[in-house]
Amino acid sequence: MISDNIKKYRKENGLSQDELAEKLGVSRQSISLWETGQTQPTIENIIALARIFNVSTDAILDNVGGANVPEEEVPAKKKWLILGIIAAAVLVIGIVVTVVLLNGRNKAAPKDDADSESASQSDSDVITESNALFETGEPEKETESSVLSETEEPEKETGSIAPTEPEPDDTPAYVAPEEDPVYTPENVTPSVTPEPVTTPVFVPPETSKVPEPEPFDLFSYCKDFAISKGQLNGDYCMYQQPASLYGGYENEYFSMSYWGDSNMVEFCLHCPLDETYSINFYLRMRGGYNHKYEYLSSRYFRSNGASLRSASGYIDPFVFSDSYPLSCDEYVGSFDGQTAFMEESRIGMCDLIHCLKQFVAVENMSCGFSAFEFVNY
Repeated sequence: MISDNIKKYRKENGLSQDELAEKLGVSRQSISLWETGQTQPTIENIIALARIFNVSTDAILDNVGGANVPEEEVPAKKKWLILGIIAAAVLVIGIVVTVVLLNGRNKAAPKDDADSESASQSDSDVITESNALFETGEPEKETESSVLSETEEPEKETGSIAPTEPEPDDTPAYVAPEEDPVYTPENVTPSVTPEPVTTPVFVPPETSKVPEPEPFDLFSYCKDFAISKGQLNGDYCMYQQPASLYGGYENEYFSMSYWGDSNMVEFCLHCPLDETYSINFYLRMRGGYNHKYEYLSSRYFRSNGASLRSASGYIDPFVFSDSYPLSCDEYVGSFDGQTAFMEESRIGMCDLIHCLKQFVAVENMSCGFSAFEFVNY
């Protein structure tokens, strides 16, 4: 319970309800109501309590909202189901591999049979040929006498063999030219290959390109500033100072925060009005700066943080000024007094922007206020 945690840490720090109320700027009755659980402190009060007690906001909230809830153990049936699925998958893979191997063997079998059949046929042909040669013997070679008997005329039955006259040769005899040509460099026409004509290609001179500077990332700069100088509280880092350092009133606070969950940079002007009410003015960059800001103004009860009135919308930094009307996209609260609240919101947003300008100068931020593009400030 928040009430028990506030009471426990207050006693551990040796603070009375009056002393704690003085540090927070609230009444002792508010502390008593918190510790008895009749009311709940606001977000700002929880942040302030965490800073005073030197603990995290989670320690005060005691993980309210279900944070850090231990994960439930996986039921035994679910584990067996997972094991069954894995076993079935392994079985299916084994069956598929077996089918693929069998198909591969069946495809290879006909080829082997064909090769064996071809080999058998070849062996059979060789055996048949060998048997034929064995039975008949080698074919007879034509003898010289048989050849001559076919081409020559039979000898005349005379006592001597008459010489055979050679047949006349029709090939013309070679006639040598009167003078054979002799190779000399003078009577040889050289084969000249014309050189290819190449057209020169114009190559422009190389020029050293100067890389264009990358655009300045205002969102990342503010995010890194809040993380490096702020204090970590849960899911956000906040850097807070009295607004009087930046031109605000004595009882006001100016803060710069980065919210990790929503990737948002937020500037806030916290203004306590009296013992009952406070009003806050917020200027936000969400997920990068796109030349527009979100704004939110909220009047609430200090005792429990319940909102009384709130308005939200967008601000264009190029046109917004001290006299520019504040447009409203969403309003929550009674319609009686809405116009007065919107005027109060406009004045508060202008005060926040003036504090932001002084904040950039005092904290010596290297980006400069011009990076925020509020040209009328």
